[in-house]
Amino acid sequence: MSKILGLDLGVNSIGWAVVDDEKASIIDCGVRIFPEGVENLGQGEKETSKNAQRREKRQLRRHYYRKRLSKIKLLETLIPLKMCPLSLNSLKKWKNWNNELKSDGRKFPNDPEFIEWLKMNPYALRKKALEEDLSLEQLGRIFYHFIQRRGFYSSRKGKDSGKIYQGENNTIGILETEKEIGYNKTLGTTLYEMILPEHQTYIYRTDENRRPLRARNRYTLREMYVKEFHAIWEKQAPHLGLNDKTVTIFKSFHLSGNNDSERNKQRINKIYLQYGIENVTITGKTIKVAQQISLKTLFGGRIEINDETHEILYRSQDSLLFWQRPLRSQKHLLSKCTFEKRIMFDKTTNKWIETGPTPCPISHPDFELYRAWQLINNIRYGRKEQPLDASQRQTVLNVISYQDKVFDFKVIIDALKLQNEYFNYDADQKVSGCPTIKKLKSLFPTEIWVQNKHEIWHDFMFFEDEELLTQRLIKKYHFTEEKAQKKRKNYT
Repeated sequence: MSKILGLDLGVNSIGWAVVDDEKASIIDCGVRIFPEGVENLGQGEKETSKNAQRREKRQLRRHYYRKRLSKIKLLETLIPLKMCPLSLNSLKKWKNWNNELKSDGRKFPNDPEFIEWLKMNPYALRKKALEEDLSLEQLGRIFYHFIQRRGFYSSRKGKDSGKIYQGENNTIGILETEKEIGYNKTLGTTLYEMILPEHQTYIYRTDENRRPLRARNRYTLREMYVKEFHAIWEKQAPHLGLNDKTVTIFKSFHLSGNNDSERNKQRINKIYLQYGIENVTITGKTIKVAQQISLKTLFGGRIEINDETHEILYRSQDSLLFWQRPLRSQKHLLSKCTFEKRIMFDKTTNKWIETGPTPCPISHPDFELYRAWQLINNIRYGRKEQPLDASQRQTVLNVISYQDKVFDFKVIIDALKLQNEYFNYDADQKVSGCPTIKKLKSLFPTEIWVQNKHEIWHDFMFFEDEELLTQRLIKKYHFTEEKAQKKRKNYT
């Protein structure tokens, strides 16, 4: 007697039945029900993971924690400069954890003078800072407001979000805010003109589009705050004596592997040349660098503004007010190369681990060529399923190299002029193009691209700042500034 087991696999159940094949009868059947692995939000809604809510709460806690750290770091700098009427002891109670008082001991400072300092209208001070002289405490209050409202920051490779630039619902977009600011005003002055004067009865006001007129409820750019910081500093720093003050900051670099390896020796020599051997201290695998910088660089970073176009040419994110935490590296999630990985025993963890090189990014020119040749080598056509000859292979490679998007296999059939032949790929089969090669190869002469394609890809892939990338193109490939900027914009 032969038996057949039938299974019906569902989202939250498994149905089963055992059938006698000879008698064509069901011997037994049943169903096993178990909870769903996702949250069902109802008809027409997408299912979400049960861990989604926990993940969102964790991200929010991290956001609040990092905002708190940035405020503490700024206040630790403002207090010695007499720019904030708060004692360091009160700040330490908010900063440090008390094992006895637990969370009750870590509370926001409530010193009377500090509370009065916070009550200052930052929008009024930001407008006044461009017209009159301020005190140190008033300037400090502006900086504290900057660190609370820093605007949206997008890297060179980030794509502009439509809702942020165009606005959504009743939230005003960046483009409209830029139009309201114009060329002669700063963001702070523009926002101050929108709020009601002090002690005035509330009046519901709307703009020309009948939206509530508010200083908040709008998207702003980090660049707007950097420009305003630069303008305020140039006005207030001379009479407050802040331009002559310098501070010492410390940076740490960590070495991996043996300190005497060729790679680490090159890195150490590079740090010596950049910061000076007298400012570098090496302890074990940690390199500590002491650096003297101006007070303006400490607060706002290196800022250069074009006097004609008023555009920010270069701004450093390594500052108290505008520092942006980089994205967490995901390199540890990459698997090792299938062909070159090795299995080794790690004595420190007493576990077997995989070592070796990781796969290259999918945007690398070599990977795009590998993907193209993989498809070309697998193409068969005709009754005998014969492969492509040399000229046909080159034709297909040219087709793929000049495509920067996914396209149908029919394009390759038309290029080969074999419309009546049978292929082992359907005409509507999707084929990946070579977007990196298509975009970058057209920006450089053929000789330069062939000799430096890996280095060119690396520059466009990893340079975050547009101005630094422009300077790199000028120095390495001898382009004019106008030509370098044009090539950079054409790629992005």
